[in-house]
Amino acid sequence: MSWPTARIGDVCKVVSGATPKTTNPSYWDGDVPWVTPKDLSELNSKVLLDTPRKITKAGLNSCSARMLPAESVLFSSRAPIGLVAINAFPVCTNQGFKSMVPRGDRIFSGYLFWWLTVHRDHLQNLGRGATFKEVSKQIVEEIEIPLPPLAEQKRIAAILDAADALRAKRRESLAELDTLLQSTFLDLFGDPVTNPMGWSLQNGADVCSRITVGIVVKPASYYVKTGVPALRSLNVRPNNIEMNDLVFVSSADNAGRLAKTRVWSGDILLVRSGQPGTAAIVPEKLDGVNAIDILIATPDRSVINPAYLCHYFNSPGGKRMALGAQRGQIQKHLNVGALKVAPIPLPPLDLQHHFATIVESIERQKTRLRAHLAELDTLFASLQSRACNGQL
Repeated sequence: MSWPTARIGDVCKVVSGATPKTTNPSYWDGDVPWVTPKDLSELNSKVLLDTPRKITKAGLNSCSARMLPAESVLFSSRAPIGLVAINAFPVCTNQGFKSMVPRGDRIFSGYLFWWLTVHRDHLQNLGRGATFKEVSKQIVEEIEIPLPPLAEQKRIAAILDAADALRAKRRESLAELDTLLQSTFLDLFGDPVTNPMGWSLQNGADVCSRITVGIVVKPASYYVKTGVPALRSLNVRPNNIEMNDLVFVSSADNAGRLAKTRVWSGDILLVRSGQPGTAAIVPEKLDGVNAIDILIATPDRSVINPAYLCHYFNSPGGKRMALGAQRGQIQKHLNVGALKVAPIPLPPLDLQHHFATIVESIERQKTRLRAHLAELDTLFASLQSRACNGQL
């Protein structure tokens, strides 16, 4: 179905934002909600329900920021371009926005939200500027948007809202399982910071048969288009290895000159800098792949269970250990020597195995949820495309 189009400037009032002088304390910590692009980047839903920073009425009057009524569409026009939200209450924004206030009853804010979300890549390409890209008010006003009847706009928005809510529920279920594992760890072993159970403390070198680091010298010189995956810190998430943005090394290099940095099923990979100590276990499907600039620890299974050790590293106590063990003048990082002498609480092995059984059960549930979430993501992408092409 082909719908007529309209300029955003014809169906919405486009409003810029501003920032009061930060040197004037009388402009800040008031009761006027003030939004920045960062607030939208941390939002887990389409509706903005609060703002971490607020300005005073004097601060609002001191600059060119203007109040936006509830149900406006907040659109970040720089740093980055394309974040979108609908405000549930009147707000003002900083200069990083070109927000849209619907005029009359020609456009529904929920429909506009989804159209902007679907076309984020295109909108980012509209940015102009040498230092950093920004979409101007004039450019936003000139954007052409399909304009079905208002009732159809609301129907489309409701379908996409419902599909997105299903995805949110799956993500919430995954988060709840992670929380369950964290609480189970603390119930069984206590807080590693205070060690209330009085477990003996062993150095990393005493519980691991190997502690080394992945490729650190010119790793890019080994990259090939296809070959054996080489895991980097961006692939290591708490208790999980993500397969996004993989790089590869040749099979010959992996078996030859890079053999010392290969990783094996059951090894624990740890991030060195940024989020030091973040750890994940190498699964069987990645047995024998390589690693780049991450720590590799091979647990001695006669004294420690890999699942216990990995969750220890990801616990608040393990994180504190990693932060305290960082070394380096310019960029701090967790190194091999620090991990070898890191104190690790050592509960009885049978208790560790019991925890590993619980982990295995919960991980099976998470695998099913991730698969379902992937299906929902695919369905949602299809719905978005069809909605914007009049095919729903």
